[in-house]
Amino acid sequence: MNFEPFLNHLHTLKQCSPQTIKAYRNDLKLFGAFLQDRSVSRISRVDHALVSEYIEYMRQQPNPRFGRTGLADASIARRLAAVSSYLEFVRVSDPKLRNPLKDLSRRWQKNNEPKPVEDYTLDLLLASIPNVRDRVLFSLLLATGLRVSEVHQLNRDSICIDQETDPKGKVHVIGSGQVVGKGGKRRKFYVDETTVFAFAEYVEARRDDNPALFLSERKQRMSVRAIQYTLDAWCRKLGFSHINVHRLRHTFATRLIVLIFGACRSLESGGTNSAPRW
Repeated sequence: MNFEPFLNHLHTLKQCSPQTIKAYRNDLKLFGAFLQDRSVSRISRVDHALVSEYIEYMRQQPNPRFGRTGLADASIARRLAAVSSYLEFVRVSDPKLRNPLKDLSRRWQKNNEPKPVEDYTLDLLLASIPNVRDRVLFSLLLATGLRVSEVHQLNRDSICIDQETDPKGKVHVIGSGQVVGKGGKRRKFYVDETTVFAFAEYVEARRDDNPALFLSERKQRMSVRAIQYTLDAWCRKLGFSHINVHRLRHTFATRLIVLIFGACRSLESGGTNSAPRW
């Protein structure tokens, strides 16, 4: 089954990132292999029974990364979403085609939304990691809300360190930088004082001339996969439950919302309608 027209559609019209297209290709490749094993060559033969069989098929897939059999519900949900998007694409030229996943998708949404990691767990995890590179890596992910693909592109000089004086005369150290995010758009990020100091000490201690901020054991820029694996490896080594990189980004967003809400409540209690300056 040829999925390339759909992937080209994602690239040219939807302007999806290369990482997103790669994920869709891998997910659809698994679905294509499943159909081929069952001699299904026409997409019109995909019905509720076949989808249910595909779900069971994914539950039986080896999962060596986590040392178990079967994909996690979140992974199954993502693969089903990829197939559903493909079916909707085909339905544009063939309106009579049914998408059986429309009826089944709701039951697979419960694990899609990442949950923030508890502060106690994060503090304990970071404090337990002796490797300076990895500790700074995870601190940056948590402090900035950057995507793993954005952290992957950081260089040693990507973060500028400045000092600011607040109205009470206290000096604060902050970091800032820019990355190329989704859709090739540049966006700015900020780094808190504690993480800035850790970052500065890490860079100062480096004895190589590689411009990349985070290097692998082979002294090459850490890949996206290597960053993801490193976090998972530390969780397993230290006895923590699995924490994926995206949960750190979600934790950052949750903390930011709490911070903004708290500032607004403080303004209200102080009897002012002025908005805070961020």
